[in-house]
Amino acid sequence: MGQVIPALLRDERTKQRLLRVEIPIIEQYNRDRDKEYKIRVETTRQGLSLNYLLKPGHNDYQVRTDLLEGYPLIPPETRVQTPLDFPCPHLLPGQLVCLWRQGSDRQANRWDPSTFTCIFAVLAAWRWLACYELWKQTGEWPLPEAR
Repeated sequence: MGQVIPALLRDERTKQRLLRVEIPIIEQYNRDRDKEYKIRVETTRQGLSLNYLLKPGHNDYQVRTDLLEGYPLIPPETRVQTPLDFPCPHLLPGQLVCLWRQGSDRQANRWDPSTFTCIFAVLAAWRWLACYELWKQTGEWPLPEAR
């Protein structure tokens, strides 16, 4: 049986962006990192999955960012695989991290496909986890609510 091609890779413009922009940026991100902190890219039925380890403060967190059909016009979805305290601010069911105001329209979700890449999602996840660690210590989320 032949390999299943994810819907994400069926669109020629998306495939070209991945090859010309996203993959080189991931390679640059990985260049000088220790092996355990490098992004591993995996193909899934839905698209591509970026799997990586982040350490924003005291703890390591295993994280997965999914690039699904419609990417980059729709934002990536980021989930923390390491168990977190729930409920907590800006954490949706399934440990989906609220980075882009999911469910909002394109103008309001803060994801800009013309300037952001998947590495921006990785950096946003790092910032979210840093806020999470501060929230656990202080009980207050250190960044303002998205509007």
